[in-house]
Amino acid sequence: MRKRPKIFVGKWGTGKTTKATIEAGGGINLFYYANDIKIDDPYSIPKDYTVIIEEVNYKPQTDKILDLIHAGVDLVLTSHNKKSVPKLILNACDVKMCGAKNHYQASLILTCKNNEKYVSFDDNIWNMMGVYIKTKDRDRLYRDLVHFSPPPMQLLSWAIATFPENEKLMVVSSMMNRLNKNYFYALFAYSWAGGYRKLVPPKRKEDNPYQSICLKLGFKADETYVLKKLISNQAYAEYVATKLSDNECKLLGIKKKRREKPKVRPLNKLEDYT
Repeated sequence: MRKRPKIFVGKWGTGKTTKATIEAGGGINLFYYANDIKIDDPYSIPKDYTVIIEEVNYKPQTDKILDLIHAGVDLVLTSHNKKSVPKLILNACDVKMCGAKNHYQASLILTCKNNEKYVSFDDNIWNMMGVYIKTKDRDRLYRDLVHFSPPPMQLLSWAIATFPENEKLMVVSSMMNRLNKNYFYALFAYSWAGGYRKLVPPKRKEDNPYQSICLKLGFKADETYVLKKLISNQAYAEYVATKLSDNECKLLGIKKKRREKPKVRPLNKLEDYT
């Protein structure tokens, strides 16, 4: 291997392909996508050629890429993110991060004064909902939702918590299980026009206290009905009260015996003998 290959990591518009081309130099470059590498024999590549493989994050042909690396081919790779690149490829390369600046949008701002910046998101639900609330480019939002395919129920739970008064979301929610997934994403994307709203996370269900009580007393978590029947016996209820806290006893409706304070015999004073 003549030199360790480099992999440029960055989102769309950050210039990873441009940087990969500059790294390859001014010679003859062969471009392939990672899922469609048309090289059967890596030793057939001339020494003055450089192979550029793009989008290693999407269904890469790992064996072919590793064969090119081990054959010593001058290789440069690009990827949309780091976590989707196979470990074997990532460990064999020097990783170069391209940064967050979107050069494509920067060039558009110079020619289109009313152009609105669109913030792309990844599969993080917080980022998704941030774009859903703010962006007015709903077509682009719909395409990103189809690409990342987030769970519909997760999207709705966050959106309804943030927009409880939005009747369109209620309609989408009622038809969620009857719609094609892509059609659902379209209705969801256009249920809000974009603007400003504080993001409100959905409230999670509180833990059932009866389950922890049952486990503490040696029952299964779903055997609350057995415990309630047993504590109707006074003797068993007194035993249970010794194992639980005051709040847990109050929840079950049993009384916890208070510890009796020891009686302190008053000391006789000298005046008592006069």
